[in-house]
Amino acid sequence: MLEQATLEQLEAWMAAHDLGGHWQVDPAVMYGATPLTTVQPHVWRWAEVWEAVQGAGALVNLDVAERRSVRLLNPGIKGRRFTTHTMQLSVQVVKPGEVARAHRHTPAAYRFVVQGSGAYTTVEGQQCRMEAGDLILTPAWTWHNHANDGAEPMVWLDGLDHPLITLLQLNMFEPYGAEVQPIERDSDEVAALWGAARPSAAAPTPGTTYYHYRWRDVYPALRALAERGEGASPWDGAVLSYVNPRTGGPTLPTMAHALQWLRPGEATRAHRHLSTTIYHVVRGRGRSRIGDAEYAWEQGDSFTVPVWQPHAHTNLSAEAEAILFSVTDAPVARAFGIYREEDA
Repeated sequence: MLEQATLEQLEAWMAAHDLGGHWQVDPAVMYGATPLTTVQPHVWRWAEVWEAVQGAGALVNLDVAERRSVRLLNPGIKGRRFTTHTMQLSVQVVKPGEVARAHRHTPAAYRFVVQGSGAYTTVEGQQCRMEAGDLILTPAWTWHNHANDGAEPMVWLDGLDHPLITLLQLNMFEPYGAEVQPIERDSDEVAALWGAARPSAAAPTPGTTYYHYRWRDVYPALRALAERGEGASPWDGAVLSYVNPRTGGPTLPTMAHALQWLRPGEATRAHRHLSTTIYHVVRGRGRSRIGDAEYAWEQGDSFTVPVWQPHAHTNLSAEAEAILFSVTDAPVARAFGIYREEDA
């Protein structure tokens, strides 16, 4: 029957039977010369984020909300639900005496501490006592809760691969049977076991995993790397990557974390890669050229670099270094065998 139909009749019949032809798709959309992304370069100013965080601290009760987080929403994403198409970044605050109850979920998460002291996160029984600059991991499906037994609010970046897991339709969530989980090891015990984020000569206790990268250990290593100038990248300055001590690979299967040190006045060369990056300014002020536009940033700001966008960074201070914390979805592209990076 369809052999005698017109092409329009064939396509109409196919549509009625939930079928479609490859010829109906624009090749430029399916196989473009460059990746198509709706994610836009964007800077979230800390002054504005902090206003929202303070407002949430006053108005949002943790007895009602699962978490008190202010989400950074990319203006290019339809529905404005996420920071990028693969990663979500939020800023969370837990006030003195509060507990953010225990749960677990399939999205992997990390915390980068912005300010405060005295609070802690417990991950699978391991207590991670927080200090500014610490990175704490919550891998997929690990029990975790937060508690603040200090005297000041604790503020950190909350990052997840939630958009990617949502795309894969793999989202799952489970509350713990109690508000908090028991603490089996404290921060110092875990750090001693692993040797400050490096596997010790003796194998660690079976089943233990390293979740806590402490600023007190990381910063001296970053500074020494910058001062020696070893392995400095013309595109990123001095780069210190956080490494999973069990695998030697990225911190999480879907996200990799790093710190960049830009020397006073340093301007990097432009490059681009098949991954999306979120940056947070730990220290300093500067600007980044992303695509055809320039974006100024200073301490506390966060900004995005979409996939395959040429970008370069400049430290605008002639006296002080600039430090950027970054998270990228490059492990996903590497796992698929399609990661590329080139000078731009």
